[in-house]
Amino acid sequence: MVRDLLESDRNQTIELVNQFFRKVNELELDGLFRIRPRAATKFTDIYFKLIGTGKVYMRGYFIEEELVSLVIGRIEEKPHLEEERSLFIDLAVTKLGKKKKGYMSELLKDVDEWCLEKNIPSIELRAILKNEEAIQFWNKSSFEPFYIRYRKRVAGT
Repeated sequence: MVRDLLESDRNQTIELVNQFFRKVNELELDGLFRIRPRAATKFTDIYFKLIGTGKVYMRGYFIEEELVSLVIGRIEEKPHLEEERSLFIDLAVTKLGKKKKGYMSELLKDVDEWCLEKNIPSIELRAILKNEEAIQFWNKSSFEPFYIRYRKRVAGT
């Protein structure tokens, strides 16, 4: 069942966010992009504080009381574009051992409905190229590659 994440889900949310952050830190990247210890707690707590603003999407898929998948995103204001605003997905993750069961697909349907209710015309996200599992998932989804983000390490740092 898809439902809002509640303060009572905080520990499970942190655990799932931490799973994602550990995966990112296992990837061979540029040596600078590393997620700090305890970042999952800080990230989760910031989003829980923002829930009442109506500017965040923070829902999970639950099997009984177990959080198995979640999507966390925020509305981006874009007054310089005709679309005016979009939902930016900061994190989408499914628990290890629970993947390929359709939980994320159900959450993404819910994201679409949430955006329709709020008159948000587009949804965006980033995926790290070295995270091949994520790239494969998003390539099979209804999302389309839109722009490329480049990165470079500054010499001497």
